[in-house]
Amino acid sequence: MALAAVLVLVMVAPANGDGDPASDTLVQEAVFFPYSPPVSKPYGPALTDLLERAEKLGFPVKVALIQTPADLGAYPQLFNNMQEYADLLYSELPTPKTAQHGVKSNELLRLLVVMPAGFGGKNLGDDVDDALSPIEIDNKAQSDGLARAALEAVARLATANGFDLPVPPEATAKPTGAEEDDGGGISPVVFVAPLVLVLLGAGLAGRLARRRSEGATTDGASAEDDS
Repeated sequence: MALAAVLVLVMVAPANGDGDPASDTLVQEAVFFPYSPPVSKPYGPALTDLLERAEKLGFPVKVALIQTPADLGAYPQLFNNMQEYADLLYSELPTPKTAQHGVKSNELLRLLVVMPAGFGGKNLGDDVDDALSPIEIDNKAQSDGLARAALEAVARLATANGFDLPVPPEATAKPTGAEEDDGGGISPVVFVAPLVLVLLGAGLAGRLARRRSEGATTDGASAEDDS
């Protein structure tokens, strides 16, 4: 009977009490990465390292990267509603401290949400708009584009709040596959050259054929003259 009761409790208990994957991850981690496509190197490790350095300086930030509605769990309707989701996520994180008199800077729960449409957040400072407005999110790079935007955003936010945290080089590095877009991939000459060679060969063969025909005609005329 006791075993049956335990099984009932396990079946009734939901996998995630709040239905929000990021809130579960950010209890222990500083960043929630999208499920798909995953953030690739070097952007993921660079963002984790930057958040660690920001915390040591006294500017800890939790970051949620949301690439698709699937990253929102039970709240897909909040996709690209950055601030509304930031408010929800902030309320789900444990024992949040708000900006009030007597609370030290490094005790604040700061939250940055990055989606393809832009940024949302809580407790990011008075100059948050000026810090984030110059940042462009590269949606073609998908999850990597979100991570690169977060790298720049965290550094700019820390600086705006009086902490010396330079923007990492990975924030402006080309995303995977960008070399092909900028002409660094396979040259079009590789595809055009064979066609050019075929045309040249056909032209040369035509010229040789004409010469042979003209030569045969000349030989025939000479033979008639001799006769």
